[in-house]
Amino acid sequence: MKPGLKTWMVALAAMAVSGCAVMAPQSSELGAVDVEAVSVAPVLPDVELTPLLLNKYLLAEIAIQRAQYGVAVDLYREVSLATKDPRLLERATRVALFARNRLAALETGRLWVELVPGSVEARQIMTALLVKEGDYDAALGLLESLLQEAGNDEQKRYVLILRLLGREQDKDGARALLEQYLAKYPEDVAALYALAQLALRDGKTEMSESAIDRLLLLKKDWTLAVIVKTRLMQVRNKDDEALAYLAAAVKRNAKDGELRTAYARMLVDVARPKEALEQFQKVLKRDAENPDILFAAALVALRIENIDVAQTYLQKLWDLGKRRDEVSYYLGRIEESRKNDVEAMRWYERVGLSGNYVDAQIRYAMLMARTGELDGARAHLGAIAAKSPNQRLKLYIAEGEMLREQKMYVEAKALYDHALGEIPNRIELLYSRAMVADKLGDLVLLERDLMAILENEPDHVDALNSLGYTLADRTQRYDEAYAFIKRALDLRPDAAHIMDSYGWVNFRLGRLDEALIYLRKASDAMYDPEIAAHLAEVLWVQGEYEAAQKVWDEALGKSPDSEVLLNSIKRLDP
Repeated sequence: MKPGLKTWMVALAAMAVSGCAVMAPQSSELGAVDVEAVSVAPVLPDVELTPLLLNKYLLAEIAIQRAQYGVAVDLYREVSLATKDPRLLERATRVALFARNRLAALETGRLWVELVPGSVEARQIMTALLVKEGDYDAALGLLESLLQEAGNDEQKRYVLILRLLGREQDKDGARALLEQYLAKYPEDVAALYALAQLALRDGKTEMSESAIDRLLLLKKDWTLAVIVKTRLMQVRNKDDEALAYLAAAVKRNAKDGELRTAYARMLVDVARPKEALEQFQKVLKRDAENPDILFAAALVALRIENIDVAQTYLQKLWDLGKRRDEVSYYLGRIEESRKNDVEAMRWYERVGLSGNYVDAQIRYAMLMARTGELDGARAHLGAIAAKSPNQRLKLYIAEGEMLREQKMYVEAKALYDHALGEIPNRIELLYSRAMVADKLGDLVLLERDLMAILENEPDHVDALNSLGYTLADRTQRYDEAYAFIKRALDLRPDAAHIMDSYGWVNFRLGRLDEALIYLRKASDAMYDPEIAAHLAEVLWVQGEYEAAQKVWDEALGKSPDSEVLLNSIKRLDP
């Protein structure tokens, strides 16, 4: 007696498991839909095995192994349609999807659904295929059946819709199907929410707003809908209105942690971190070990320099075993800010191969250098395997900064020369080399590098200011210097160091009153020994000796070893 299909499929399945057959990738242009599927045992046909069928099956698997997907599609189509075995139809449909042969997938997929109508996977795949074909009536029937099986669980229902249609490349078709569904079921809040989300994602704000307003009429304080409503307000640049709306919702639903978290995050977005921290802390009173809230609260606390609170939350995360790479990095930053260099290095050592790894190792090396272990620090940086030009750039910048801090300017210049040979024309390297050239007295190189920056970025404020100040301070090219600094000041009128440069170039041009105005502004905005030296010099030249002496005395009290201050006093009041 010849074996039926049930028998030989078992044999072939065993062959596949043992490695004789190679499965095609399960992804497709439609995307996988990751929802709970109901296991449905298909009714298997009793089909006689023929040498031809077996041969086509094996050839299809070999074609897949050789990435000859077009051949595999044709062979699987023939075998599956001939046998009407649901397992082969599923395989044929998936292979056709992977090969982007929608017509073949539709043909086998339709029969798959017909033979196994209870298969969630079959209906999901066919729904997406039918949307692509614009056959919304047929797709609607499948969507209805899937949602009916999801029951009254709103979260399960909207998650199903979003996963089913959210990755659909035909975005207009996905929304059209949902609108057709809502025309039939206008009070389905899960579908309204899904439509609002998809429309918002696709930039269809009016459609999204219409859907969410209809939803909120049905379910006024549904948290997810309230959050989408506030996002829509933000999209329309109505931050104040969004914040007020969300605050009112939080007041009505004070125990809703998700709503309060959304409110806290919005407070962060509108630069009100102190209030945001208060909201996060209220959430933590009810959910004390929520890792996401602990981490968000820690970052906000760091932002407002509430270091003790930040450390408490980060330490709790560490104790919980959550987000340890990020926690190690920020605890290292905290210890570094407190000058606890050894403890900071211990934390940086714990940072694994995550997003903060390179920065942590750079900071570790910088701390080594500051304790006198420059060679070890440079070796530590050299051992880091950069995965991108940007990471390599960071390593060069860090090593150069170490050398500059040690006043090893010749070595720093050599490093920047080498770095620019490897990563040409990088503005960060050109600027760093220009600053080293200034220390070496090489004004030709300084000007060349800063001008190279300005050729690419004419509004590079630091290059404009540095070049202008150097020309004012070290040459007699005052008109050129003035033009560069004035441009920098126009771009950043509140920057103290640029106001200082502007005051200094005016002093060089003999405009003492204008110089004094801007040097006083710079001094009021920020203490810096160089600003103090410039202000005192202008006062001295104007004959205001007591005022100049007072500026010197106050500055020396803060910076007794400042070379610029000491040189200024020695030159003017020997």
